[in-house]
Amino acid sequence: MDRAPEDRRPPEDPPHAGRSRARPRLAVLGVLLVVAAPTAGWPLIDGVLGDRERVAAGTVLELGPDDEVAVLRVTGRGWALSKSSSDPAMAYALSRDGVDLAARYVPLTGAADPAALWSGLRKVQSVADSGSRLGAGRRIAGARGAIGRSGSLTGGGRAGTATVWLPPGRGYAVEIVVLARPGASPGAVADATAMARGLTFPRGAS
Repeated sequence: MDRAPEDRRPPEDPPHAGRSRARPRLAVLGVLLVVAAPTAGWPLIDGVLGDRERVAAGTVLELGPDDEVAVLRVTGRGWALSKSSSDPAMAYALSRDGVDLAARYVPLTGAADPAALWSGLRKVQSVADSGSRLGAGRRIAGARGAIGRSGSLTGGGRAGTATVWLPPGRGYAVEIVVLARPGASPGAVADATAMARGLTFPRGAS
């Protein structure tokens, strides 16, 4: 990232991460990456010391191009951003006290629904890591008309949740995976869960 996400403004105006207009061509590619990375492909982010960049509480991380923005707000202190596993406006990887959070923007070629995305997520996940398990998931609703699905996810000796969000227009999706090692900080788990469930779409329906 070209800018450190440390807060350079007053507390009421948290810093925004850098942005990029690059997009994958296929939604399934985004699904594959968000599943394969946390459950199979990535090392534990906490173990890559030279790759970590501290992120202040309240920092706003934007996912998506200028006209399709989802906002992930960092909850709690002590989170670190993995620079090598993050791509501004497309994907962010955060870690804290044994907990990893990965959020990814996924462009879609047509309208979709959370159940269909969840089914696709399960199919690709089984290929990416046959030892991981994605639960049935349940429908969730967010602010401004956002809808999604969230359920349990286990893999690589870690346990947590996967969450898929769709904005009111349903032209893209955001997938968030939270995985915790045994003995991880309960506070970090709670804050990561709050981030995953608190994703917002500023341009959603009123």
